[in-house]
This record gives sequence, C-alpha cells and structure tokens, in this order.
Amino acid sequence: MGDRIPWDQTTGVVVVGFGAAGAVAAITAHDHRADVLILEKQPFENHLSTSSMSGGAFICPTDVTAAIQYMEHLCRVNEELCWTDKDILRVWAEYTSQNRRWVEGLGGKVELRARGGEHDLPGSDCIEVYNFRGRGQGLMKFLKGQVEMRGIHIMYETEADALLTNVQGEITGVRAKRGGGPIHIKASQAVIMAPGGFEFNEEMKLNYLKVYPAYFAGSPANTGDGIQMVQEVGASLWHMNCCSASWVLKFPDFPIALGPDFGGIRGFKKWVNSAAKGVPCGYIIVDKYGKRFTNENFKRHTLYYELSLYDSQKLEYPRVPSYWIFDRKRIEAGPLPLMFYGPMLYRLYRWSKDNQEEIEKGWIVREDNIENLAYRLEMDPFVLNQTIQNYNQYCQQKEDTEFYRPPQHLVPIQESPFFAVKIWPGSANTQGGPRRNHKAQVLKGNGEPIPRLYAAGEFGSIYGMLYPGTGGNLAECIAFGRIAGENAARQPRR
Repeated sequence: MGDRIPWDQTTGVVVVGFGAAGAVAAITAHDHRADVLILEKQPFENHLSTSSMSGGAFICPTDVTAAIQYMEHLCRVNEELCWTDKDILRVWAEYTSQNRRWVEGLGGKVELRARGGEHDLPGSDCIEVYNFRGRGQGLMKFLKGQVEMRGIHIMYETEADALLTNVQGEITGVRAKRGGGPIHIKASQAVIMAPGGFEFNEEMKLNYLKVYPAYFAGSPANTGDGIQMVQEVGASLWHMNCCSASWVLKFPDFPIALGPDFGGIRGFKKWVNSAAKGVPCGYIIVDKYGKRFTNENFKRHTLYYELSLYDSQKLEYPRVPSYWIFDRKRIEAGPLPLMFYGPMLYRLYRWSKDNQEEIEKGWIVREDNIENLAYRLEMDPFVLNQTIQNYNQYCQQKEDTEFYRPPQHLVPIQESPFFAVKIWPGSANTQGGPRRNHKAQVLKGNGEPIPRLYAAGEFGSIYGMLYPGTGGNLAECIAFGRIAGENAARQPRR
C-alpha cells in the first residue's frame, strides 16, 4: 500500500508514457499549476512513439452538435446499443473542435488537408482534417519542445510496472524499473496513464482482436504493459477488439508493418490540396482463392473488418492474407509503402526506389503472366485470370457492377510483368484499454472512478465500432490529453 512506501521521488502529477497524449497531458497539467513528471520506458536516443510515426493529421470538427451526432453513429454496435457514453462523446466534440486553436495557440503550424468524415453518416460534413507541418515527427518535436520549455522532467529508460494505492483505494504513485532496480514515485495529486496500446504483444492480440495475425505500423514499445497495471487496481476494460481498422504490408524479416500506397486518388470526400493526387495505377485486392471481395479504395479504416471474415465451411480466414495484385505501371511509379507513415518516416527500413531489392528478397512476387503469378500464389489460374478480366472490363465501361468502385479509381491491370504482395489486417494502433469517463477518469467494473487515476490517447480510446477517419487518434490524444491534464491538476495535494 502507498501509505507505507519509502518514496524515492515526489511530484504532483505522474504521466506514464511520452507520446502525443502524454505530452499534451503533461503540458496541460503544468499550465494548471501542477508539478509534473513524465515516465518513459524507451531510451532518449531511440525514443519512438506511435504519434511520431503517424502522418501528423488530426480531426477538428466545425460544429459540436453535428460532431456528437457523427460519433453516436460511429459508436453504435446496433440500432439499440451505443458503445460509448454520450457524455464522453459530448466532451470529445467540444474539445476536438478546439484542437486547431490549441495547437496554433502554442505556436504550432497546421494546414487544412480535407473536409468530411470518412463515413457517410449524419454529422460527417462537420469534420475537418488538419495536418501538422512535419507530420508526426514534427508534431512530437513541437510537443517535446513545449514540455522542455516548461521544465517538465522526462525520466527515460524508466518502465512503470505497478500503480500504488493507499487503504482508501486512491492512487498514490507509481512503481517503476530504472537502472536495474525498482523506484517508487509519489504522485501527490494524480497519475495519468498514456502508455499506448498492445500492438506488439502477440498474446494480447490473439486474445482480444477480431482476427489473428494482425500487424501494426506504430511503435514496437507498445506492448500493453499499462493494461495489466490498471487491471491490478480494479479497472474495467473496453474497446479491446477495436483498432483503427485498416490493412497493411508485413514481411517476415522486418518487425513493423508498412502502409500500402496503391497509387492514384485516395481517401477523403473533399481534398483541399494536391496531396490527394498520385500516379493512377491499376490494382485489385483478392483473397487466397483469387477473388475480389470489396471496393478496395473506399473506406480505409474499415477494410480490416473485410479481412476478418471467417468461412465456417472451409474453417479458415480466406482473406488472411489477401493479395495486392498490380502491373508494371505501379512498380515503376515508386516504392510500394506509404513513405509518410509508420517506420518509413524514420527510415527504419530503406525501401529501394525501384522496388527491385524487395523483388529479390521475395517480398514482391513477380511473373510475366497472370497464370504463372497464380501458381506462385497457390491459386487457381483460371479464377485469378477471370477476376482480372472482369475488373478490366469494369475499367473499360467505367462501372464496377460488383463492388461499385468509383470510376476515377478504375485503372486496368494489363501491362506485363505482373506482381503480388501479401496484405494483412492491421493499422497504426489498437484502441482498447481502461474504460474512462468524460473527465478522463479510469473506471472500475461498477462504473465508479478509481480515485486520482486518469487515461488518455489510444490507451482506452473512446472509439468503438468504427474509427472516425484519418486524424482520429491524434485528435483524441490532444483532446483527452487536455481533459486528463486539467482534471488531474485540480486534485488536491496529499
């Protein structure tokens, strides 16, 4: 119990985790006159957060009422059940609508990227998406500068492993591993948990996510440590089967997933700048049997659900893996991964400009004709060939009568040689963690808050059934980082 512990250090608010949510929480708590200490398990030299590996986009709604309406539809499991409490959706809408003003108020530089939410639901037109200049790298550099400017100390190589309590059940501090031994840090006001998700914990992914394997393009330091910590003090969990549900590239000799760059026009209803444009290249996604199953270039953050289909007759996931099929035009257009996202931002892997090294490694399968490509993929050549013929016919007639892919995305696959790459379920991050309320307080199983314990970011994200679209997680990091920081700083000192 925290009442009997000889403390090694004392502060007002302890923040566990130094990504965007932890940084914003620390900045906000400090600006509300709290003494703040950040614990980060990674070393200073190699610190890499999922926020820093992101594209640097965040959502900023223009209308609070419409944003609430949009979120209510996103969190609805069915017509009767909304997975996230309405008071949480209200504060999300209120605070995210201030995101741009908050960032610019601290001197950050942003630009409008797109308008309109990813899903065609009531309220989606109020969504605006902004990009931080310098993307995720620039955002974290900016936030780190704000933290350092305030004199907030960051203890790197300090891995929190337990929350400490008193006899009343209040959180009194954190136990952490540092320098080979335990240290005990007293939080006289509160602890804010922002350690990220469980993207690199195979056992947790197997137990919680909708499909396995699933791979992620965020920080390998996100191993779910914080979830066990909060469970030990009675926290309830939610959204454990959720992620910003997309699909990714993953190769056996590189540990982090990559985002696929299909080429052509992507994403939003209304692009504001030319970033939407690229080389228009023909491609399809097929299952293990060579069949298309979706509009490949539609809702980027729900495609994971398409891959998670289980075939009860074949007793398998026929879409895990799936295959990205394309021709010479795409291979000559440049590297296959998105270069502004995930590990490519930090050049953790240096992908060849012409894709030839990856062809030689066997990451990309190359054949001169579709029949041989099918054999390499262990598919029926007739099925794959027919699938491509059908798709090319849709391109010619400018109408996809199977999956309704828009005409501007219909580019034929016809220039030999032909290529294939495995596609896996995954994304940047998971969403599950401790359930929280509108004050960012972590809740027990009975719905009561655990005294003096808060959470922010993807660690117990409010996003449930559907992800709102590009910029959703960073929007929440900023909003709930502020909410957690404000409320933690209001706690009386003990």
